[in-house]
Amino acid sequence: MNFIKKRNLPELLAPAGSFEHLKAAVAAGADAIYMGGEKFGARAYAHNFSREDMIEALQFAHFHERKLYLTVNTLMKEKELFEELGDFLFPYYENGLDGVIVQDIGAVRFIRENFPDLEIHGSTQLTVTDFRGAVAAKRMGMTRVVPARELSLAEIKRIKKETGLEVEVFVHGALCYCYSGQCLLSSMYGGRSGNRGRCAQPCRLPYTLMNADGTILNPSKYTKYLLSPKDLCSLSMLPSLMEIPVDSLKIEGRMKNVEYVAGVTAIYRKYLDKISENWEQRAQFQPEEEDIHALEELYCRGSFTEGYWNKHNGQDMMAAVSPKNTGRKVGKVLSVSKNKVRMHFEDTLHPKDILVIPVSKDGQDEVILTVPSKDVGTSLKGQVTLNAPRTQSIKPGMPVYRRRNEELLTHIEKNILNGVIKYPVTGDITLKVGEPLMLQLFCREESVFVEGPVIECSKKRPVTKEDILRQMHKTGNVPFILTSFEVNLDEGCFLPMSALKRIRQDGFALLEEKLRICKNRVDNLPEKREYFYEKNLSSKELDNQQNLMNKRYDCPNQAQRELNSEQEERIASVYNIKQAFLYCEDTFFDGICLPWEFFSEKELENVGEKIKTAGKSLYLALPRVFRGNNVLEDKLKKICSLSIWDGIYAYTINEMEFLMQLEGCTTRVIAGASFYHWNSSAIQESNALYDNMTVRELPVELSEEEISDMIKGMDKEQQQTVDFELLIYGRIPVMQSAQCLKKTCGHCNKTSGRLWLEDKKKRKLLVTTHCLDCYNLIWQDKPKSLIGENIKEVSSHIKRHRFDLFELTEAEVSSVKQRYLKWKEQHFTEEQSKDTSDSYWNYGIE
Repeated sequence: MNFIKKRNLPELLAPAGSFEHLKAAVAAGADAIYMGGEKFGARAYAHNFSREDMIEALQFAHFHERKLYLTVNTLMKEKELFEELGDFLFPYYENGLDGVIVQDIGAVRFIRENFPDLEIHGSTQLTVTDFRGAVAAKRMGMTRVVPARELSLAEIKRIKKETGLEVEVFVHGALCYCYSGQCLLSSMYGGRSGNRGRCAQPCRLPYTLMNADGTILNPSKYTKYLLSPKDLCSLSMLPSLMEIPVDSLKIEGRMKNVEYVAGVTAIYRKYLDKISENWEQRAQFQPEEEDIHALEELYCRGSFTEGYWNKHNGQDMMAAVSPKNTGRKVGKVLSVSKNKVRMHFEDTLHPKDILVIPVSKDGQDEVILTVPSKDVGTSLKGQVTLNAPRTQSIKPGMPVYRRRNEELLTHIEKNILNGVIKYPVTGDITLKVGEPLMLQLFCREESVFVEGPVIECSKKRPVTKEDILRQMHKTGNVPFILTSFEVNLDEGCFLPMSALKRIRQDGFALLEEKLRICKNRVDNLPEKREYFYEKNLSSKELDNQQNLMNKRYDCPNQAQRELNSEQEERIASVYNIKQAFLYCEDTFFDGICLPWEFFSEKELENVGEKIKTAGKSLYLALPRVFRGNNVLEDKLKKICSLSIWDGIYAYTINEMEFLMQLEGCTTRVIAGASFYHWNSSAIQESNALYDNMTVRELPVELSEEEISDMIKGMDKEQQQTVDFELLIYGRIPVMQSAQCLKKTCGHCNKTSGRLWLEDKKKRKLLVTTHCLDCYNLIWQDKPKSLIGENIKEVSSHIKRHRFDLFELTEAEVSSVKQRYLKWKEQHFTEEQSKDTSDSYWNYGIE
């Protein structure tokens, strides 16, 4: 097949979990490929590329005029960022890496400073849910942003209009239940963090939803996979996405098989080209049914969803009965006899097809059948009887799915995977008696010159122009095709065909090698690996060999910061008026925080005034999910501009940018824990972006040692001025979702409330439904507690201790206060008698 580069179309971006996946994506027509290396990728359990494989992949992609992006989209600890990231990226940068996909703003800063011409794309893990988040990404030097998958076409269009950034969107594959970058469910209950690329996918497990009196709300006892979305298919949305215009269309699936990558990419390539060629008729566009069927048989959880493009959420978006890949429904069971199943099929069966009959209502137990050649021949449509390994659970009327379509896979292998892409080459060859043969080949912007043996005078039959052309056009599996070739031939020249064959092979090999390295960077490269370390050290540190080894500043002690144990400000986050009035009179707490989602506008003003009158500091926590719309913005602008606030919590860059742009808002800003600061570079970056950010809440997944490393990595001025807040006790939201569990279970009453989600271990996670902006928060089943842990090493930098009183009774709060005061008397050192140990604080997360 000849490859003609497409113009004026969005980039088609395909996944690659191995070199075979990469070749499949290129063969299927992807314009760019994204993949992960051995570190820092959000798919830690994929078959990621070694350094050597990645360099080979870069050269392969560049030879084929495709771009290759590297996923560097995990949060990074201090030592990882400064001691590993530079060396990890350098060989890929040197070999022409086209871009990196990044979540950690500290990594953004590091890459921008050390690899200045490398494109940085803001990962969907960055949780850009509003055009303001994209503005922040642009201010950080990013050239592209991948917004949250929950955004509508209108929201995507506004991001493009307001920023001019390249916009990349997911168009096909798995969806997360939670806003990407905000999920702690796998981390809290499986010890595998999505922020570190190790998500255990607890969203694909069964749950029971209950109301306050214990009534089960699941639509049936078989509908248990309440957090499991269907896979996204956006074929029918392509014209709308192209009209925005979106710059890159991304296919999910770095952990899926090669046939999936090839088949899905080829189908999207087909329709992008088709729509472009018939642009004036795009309003009538409809994908062909057979292509939808092919996508279903490559991977599908029962059926597809069009996702959030034109709707906020919905029951039909969820694969609540089963999270498995079922394939496509192709028929039903007619009758069952001993070891035999008779089935009716709406489609043609082929030898080696794999059929699936779910025999349990939850879809977890299934009978798998393989269509044998002897029963089917070449193909069969209508009715067929097949042997079954067990028939006890199979009943007439049960649906039959095809998980493997042998004919489809054969088509993919023959027409995509085994195809050879040919690139047009021009050239000329000169043969003069007594002079060396000279061959020149030209492809794209590159050329090669090859000198051959000295041409002799023919004693018998001279070589002819036809001989030369015939030999030169024998390109075979070489990825080139001669489209124009000139022969300059003296009379009477002799040249063995074997010599001409060698010169042809050498010429094409040289041309291929030159095209493989055409994007390599050769100028202004660091000469030694220590460059990345030394660049991030001050001249004072370089004078100190010990600091050169540690690459860190010594952390000031308590006296240097002029702090003492009496100066920690204690903040209570309260969730109703009763709590607010009770604890604003409590001398234990110095300040009260009011979360926006749990109070009306009037309550925020009235309760806020009461708290201020009581002499407490007053804080507002913005919504955990910020989706800019006129109604929400007007309300937030009014409330945030009130003079009563001593500080406002912001949880993502969307909210932080909103506050920075808000006229009349002069209060200080506190970065919530989900505005991730995992390293000192992130602190530097947020300092540069937001000079009103005065306090940063420490992330819950870092250990004390890792936090200490981050603090030691800060420069002297930052160590003296940057303050941190630490959650001492309270529940944490582990999921923030645009979906509504009430709606999924058919009980939506458009009223905010509380539900309980019970997992298979009988843990009950509290769910709060927020109907003003229609989203759910899922909370830990038990409060997190640091009381009794040793925080002394970093305590001089922790100016604020926060207590989250969500779902705590008055008696429970009283107990927490007593335990805290006892711990404080011990100068926040470890209590030997503490009931439990916080694994994050002691060990961090992998």
